Amino acid sequence: MDIDVFPIHQLDTVFRVLRTALAPDTRPDARERRFLDTYARIVGYPLGPADPLPIAAAAVNIAGARQRKRLVQLAAIAALLRRPVAAAGVTYVKALADQLAVHEDVIGVLEALQRGQALRARLLATRRTLGSLLGEARRAGGWAGVLRFLAAMFLRRGGDHALHARYERLATLPEGTLGRTYWQHMKSEGFGFPGAPGGIAESVAYHDVAHVLAGHEATPLGEIQQGSFQGGNRRTDGFFFIQFVLLQFHHGIKASPVAPAAVGHFDPELVLWAIHRGARCSVDMTHGWDFWPLMPLPLDEARERCGLLPRLRSAAA
Repeated sequence: MDIDVFPIHQLDTVFRVLRTALAPDTRPDARERRFLDTYARIVGYPLGPADPLPIAAAAVNIAGARQRKRLVQLAAIAALLRRPVAAAGVTYVKALADQLAVHEDVIGVLEALQRGQALRARLLATRRTLGSLLGEARRAGGWAGVLRFLAAMFLRRGGDHALHARYERLATLPEGTLGRTYWQHMKSEGFGFPGAPGGIAESVAYHDVAHVLAGHEATPLGEIQQGSFQGGNRRTDGFFFIQFVLLQFHHGIKASPVAPAAVGHFDPELVLWAIHRGARCSVDMTHGWDFWPLMPLPLDEARERCGLLPRLRSAAA
């Protein structure tokens, strides 16, 4: 999900849309301004010190199906920065989607948040996320892969001793390699390897391997960056990853069966840069990725092989 998709002549409109989605009724505050400044840095737009002027949804005209879809998704991310979401922001994003003839499931999530329907927001987000992950499990291992995913996720069952042993052998790799660092990460966090009782499903093992590559800690701030990174990294629709972590770690809506919810961790600089950083990777780590050839490599070399941009240190953080 690349967010740098707009030609230069569309960027004036794009920034007016984002400014309106962030603060429909007021001037952008400091955090909302950081959202605009960070996105301007990503796309190379000369934003300047003055805030862009608001723009009515009915006045937005953007050519290109990809650009229209991405603008609605970016506007939804902007609206999700406020906690609780602003009614005017939700109304604006919905009107924008109607104006651009874009179907995006996040509209229903935004409306549920606006109405205080946390359970409905959770169910809508979980349906989208689980549907994508189950599809990935089926493509990787057929219907047996789906059953293994569900057993690992909800029943905490394992039982593939050979698979578990393969992951445990990563402990024998030299210090500083991707494989050894990943093994240490899993042990220090108390996560079970694929194949172990209570271990994670193999079809989502990429998540923690990518955690190590991207350098994001297993904290709410790290998880919101990792989900954003994966959303950007996924070559097909990765928006569900971003929606999921913004709800889980910013709005406090528990969408994950294995992680506690948290609030207030949407740092706009870190989130937008993580999306962009994921999109610029040379490999899609979320879809049929064979990470095993990278395991014996020094961590920096593995990152270079994947084309990883450096992390961004947020001024606010």
